[in-house]
Amino acid sequence: MNRGQWLKAVFALLLLGGAGLQLSATTWYVRPDGGTRYSSEVPNGQCDGLTDAAYPGSGKNKHCAFNDYRYLYQDGSYANGTKFPAWGWVIKGGDTVIIRGSIGTKAAYRVGAAPPSQKSYCDPKNVCWGLAGDPADSFNPPIPAGTASQHTRILGENYAACTDQKARTQLYGGTGLYYVLDLRNTSYVDVQCLDITDFSGCSRTAANCSGANADFATNGIRLSNKSTDITLRDVRVHGLAYSGIGGPPGTGFVATDLAILGNGGAGWNADPGDGTTGVGTMLVQGFDISWNGCAEEYPIVDAVPYGNCRDDSTGGYGDGFGTTTAPSPAPGWQVHFDNGIASYNTQDGLDALHISGPGSTLTITRVLAFGNEGQQLKGGGAIATLQNNLIVGNCAAIQATMPGRPTPTGDSLGDVCRAANTAVAIGVTPGDPATYQNNTMISNGAVGVEVDYSTPDHGPTNMLHYDNNVFIGHINPGRGERPSAIYTDPKILTNPGASWTHNATYGAKGSCPEPGEHNAICKDPGLVDETFHAYGYGNMAPKPGAAVIGAGAAIPDIKVDFNGTNRSSSPSVGALESSGKVSGASPPTASNEPASSGKPQASVEVKVLSGAVAVAVLWAGMRYLRGRSTGA
Repeated sequence: MNRGQWLKAVFALLLLGGAGLQLSATTWYVRPDGGTRYSSEVPNGQCDGLTDAAYPGSGKNKHCAFNDYRYLYQDGSYANGTKFPAWGWVIKGGDTVIIRGSIGTKAAYRVGAAPPSQKSYCDPKNVCWGLAGDPADSFNPPIPAGTASQHTRILGENYAACTDQKARTQLYGGTGLYYVLDLRNTSYVDVQCLDITDFSGCSRTAANCSGANADFATNGIRLSNKSTDITLRDVRVHGLAYSGIGGPPGTGFVATDLAILGNGGAGWNADPGDGTTGVGTMLVQGFDISWNGCAEEYPIVDAVPYGNCRDDSTGGYGDGFGTTTAPSPAPGWQVHFDNGIASYNTQDGLDALHISGPGSTLTITRVLAFGNEGQQLKGGGAIATLQNNLIVGNCAAIQATMPGRPTPTGDSLGDVCRAANTAVAIGVTPGDPATYQNNTMISNGAVGVEVDYSTPDHGPTNMLHYDNNVFIGHINPGRGERPSAIYTDPKILTNPGASWTHNATYGAKGSCPEPGEHNAICKDPGLVDETFHAYGYGNMAPKPGAAVIGAGAAIPDIKVDFNGTNRSSSPSVGALESSGKVSGASPPTASNEPASSGKPQASVEVKVLSGAVAVAVLWAGMRYLRGRSTGA
């Protein structure tokens, strides 16, 4: 064999070896009938975690599943975070974890230290959980990173079909745990089919995290901009004492079917407090971000179980999604929210006004936004694009008396309709055209869309595409006047490269058409429901024969409407192409029984409500509501 042949042979063996490493990835199992973990520190441990089987009842180091999720990264011996196997993942990068049991089968797995009721670090069987003396930091260590071809996977057992809340596997934090699932400083990790929560009704902003509420977790999921190529699918994060998600992701972040509901401080607080912000691509699709800034009941007894709401004037925060003001380094942060709901958050719904930096973009498409206490949607600093959204400017909604909420609510809100009672805020930067097209808005606020300069440069390269939008204004009872459809420097709409055409404006303050506006529709657009809803929303689709049907300008980039219906060559004005209801707005039709820890639980079955008080009108995300354990 000559040298060339020898090198080829060695290279082939290396390739085979690499393939072998990928193919040899291990699957680990957790199930309620498994056993304790065997290790060098726990020689009497029952199971190795490598077989999807129950503990047989006797013996040690058997081929069977672990009975506790925490055995994946600690063995139950004394742990201070410095020594394996007491602390550190037993899995390797590229491995798969399958966690058996679901809300439907009344299974739930604790994360963190032992409950406060257990006075000692270790239990009577000498099993020790968390870090000794540090329950707040007893979340998981960094998950071993996968590769582009072999992701590390953390899966609830029904991951293949997990849209039903009852199908999800529940992880709940306690004893003041800072985060239930830490995804910082790892890459190529998939998380699917999980329900992340705590078993406490406390909120850090309402200062009621003591006594019976002391067994809480502060936050749900933790990210950093070093968290790259992370995938979340069929994940609900709810009822935490502060935020559902904390921190900004790195590039390659994709979340599908993500619910962030009823977290006491904020939904997704992407400001980690260290001056960093997101980098790279981020796609969130099929989401519900609602009722953040409010505490979720525990146990759940009400149809809409959110109370003790706080805003920025009463010790709270309340953004559904919010970021730091720091610009992203090149290549920027490309954020896209698609096909979701942002509602009843105690500050802004989606606040992406501060996403900025070279190459940064913000895209919000097919989002239903209503009932948020501040602005419903915000974008600017980066290239902002808002298309096919349904928006209701009813920022005082949480103050309304809503059927289904706790009585009394316990709310303390002092900054209702903050930020000048504007429904949508957009910032423009020189040379980066912002876009607001094919949106439908009904509002009784002061302003529908406010567009401001993001920099001191107010020159002619600041521009907005404001086209094919429906705006319906109603008299504001406090001001006694109708809202402006758009409030801005008119040059932003008329500078070279800007566009201002084919908009339907009805019931607004000011003239129609405005000077510089083209092809305006200055009459009733003909929507099914044009009334103002103090909370919730109505059917904003056009009626048959409506003035807006087929009256829009063709925009090549907009191929479908809010519901995913194909746009015609002569598209309708607004977010909906034709008559019909808003997808996903029907009330729930099935009960979701809560998980249980084996203790008595309240009956919290979801009922189909009558049309008169359909919870779908209160909160279109009702389908995400149930499934939280009421066991203590």
